[in-house]
Amino acid sequence: MKFLLSFVLVFFSIKSFAHEYQHTQKNILSLVQYKALSNYLVVEESSDYLTIKSNGIPSHSTGIFPNSGNPNSITAQNHNFRVTKYPQQTGSIIPSRHFGIAVNGVIFVPGTAECWGKKRQRPSRNANTRPSQRPRSLQLRLSNNRDCEWREEAIVGSETRLGLDDNFAHVQPNGMYHYHGIPTGLIRQLKNDSDEDLIMIGYAADGYEIKASKASKYKSSYQLKSGSRQTGPGGRFDGTYTADFEYVRGSGDLDECNGLLTDGNNYSYILTP
Repeated sequence: MKFLLSFVLVFFSIKSFAHEYQHTQKNILSLVQYKALSNYLVVEESSDYLTIKSNGIPSHSTGIFPNSGNPNSITAQNHNFRVTKYPQQTGSIIPSRHFGIAVNGVIFVPGTAECWGKKRQRPSRNANTRPSQRPRSLQLRLSNNRDCEWREEAIVGSETRLGLDDNFAHVQPNGMYHYHGIPTGLIRQLKNDSDEDLIMIGYAADGYEIKASKASKYKSSYQLKSGSRQTGPGGRFDGTYTADFEYVRGSGDLDECNGLLTDGNNYSYILTP
């Protein structure tokens, strides 16, 4: 997932949490117990920025972690993000590891750590196997490669991988619960707050709002490439890798950043399957 260049994203640890809201501008979400953990969220507003502090514990129920596809347990985090209140479009686009943060304080991380080979690496004898069929030692060796041409997807068609729960989320080794797709549990909590089809579910790192359509009205302009991969893992373009997709202008409702102008001249990102 990509977003426009003009952004402010500050991520740092805070030493302790308060136990009440510190500002008149606040998002109050219902609490949910995950074992001994509860959702914690504070939104503070200044003249130019929103500061979002959370422990990363979702405000909805989750799947069971650890599980067979994800060996990690959910633990409280020290999230402290700052986004501009007045985002500006610049025409430049960059990729982001942390796309944004949901209104319940859970982070959106569309990309995975799993990677086929190094950039420009020659195909191996395992080239035509799906990631789940590879020897575990090979998967581990490739998983921490940052310079990745063939990044694996957590959602392939209707199939979820890597232990994702029903919210299209799972847990990093440090205990951080995070979304890889549309946060269905959060949407169920918010969908009755407005009669509008588009509901605001978070902030992107550049300050623009992240929204979702209750009726799934919007179609992405990213399409699977036709044919087969001539390099790398080989095989047909089936969505296993991020590079299996390409932006086809006009093929959907959304632009290259998966967004559009809503409510007049207000730009928003739209989450789509």
